[in-house]
Amino acid sequence: MFFRWTLVVPVLMRVVQALLSLLAGVTTALELDLTVDIPPGKFQCFFQPVDVNKHKTMEIDYQVVDGGDLNINFVLLLESNKLYEDILKTDGTHRVNLQVGGDYQICFDNSFSYQSRKIVFFEIFLLDEKGEADERDVLKVGVGDGNANLETLGIPIAGFFDATNRIKSQLNKVEYYQAVLRAHEARDRAVMTANFDRVTLWSCIHTIVMISVGVLQVFLLRSLFEDNSKVGSLLRKGKIGYRF
Repeated sequence: MFFRWTLVVPVLMRVVQALLSLLAGVTTALELDLTVDIPPGKFQCFFQPVDVNKHKTMEIDYQVVDGGDLNINFVLLLESNKLYEDILKTDGTHRVNLQVGGDYQICFDNSFSYQSRKIVFFEIFLLDEKGEADERDVLKVGVGDGNANLETLGIPIAGFFDATNRIKSQLNKVEYYQAVLRAHEARDRAVMTANFDRVTLWSCIHTIVMISVGVLQVFLLRSLFEDNSKVGSLLRKGKIGYRF
């Protein structure tokens, strides 16, 4: 029994090391998502460096989740060239075919607002020629010690690579849709809170007006039946005299 375990344990350790070496580079994904606060009257930009040797497409998604009328101006710049511009939009998606490398500017303009800050959620995806967001392909990551270890153990690595690529692609999609759903949920919550505050304010105003009108009506009706009431006497006469 001891002899069997002395053989099995090293084999298991080699399998674990091979799997870790294969998966070590899979987590390097060129995805960026941020939630930023744009103060009123401000124009803020965020820079994303791009290497056209690695990346062929850049996708930008943005959404205003809170603040004012939930709109903002969006500008995508490369040096002094304006690539895309949105005016007073709640959300937007832009896909750029990368021909020139450099620092791309993702700008949000809230200069038209004097008192409302804007909370903006945006995502940046840098994709290769296959449309994948990972900087390194798992097939290339598997070349090395991990590949040799799996071959030595007689494990078919082709199927493992295919399964890992499929899992990676599905996880990227899940992460993207989760981020979009979070942004939608945050915006819906902000709209609901704003509507609740507006309804509460006008309900209080209407209640105060109704109570004031009711008190005034009671006062006027009582004055009609009181002989010594000046207001009642004026109402009974049907006119109000002014003395200067």
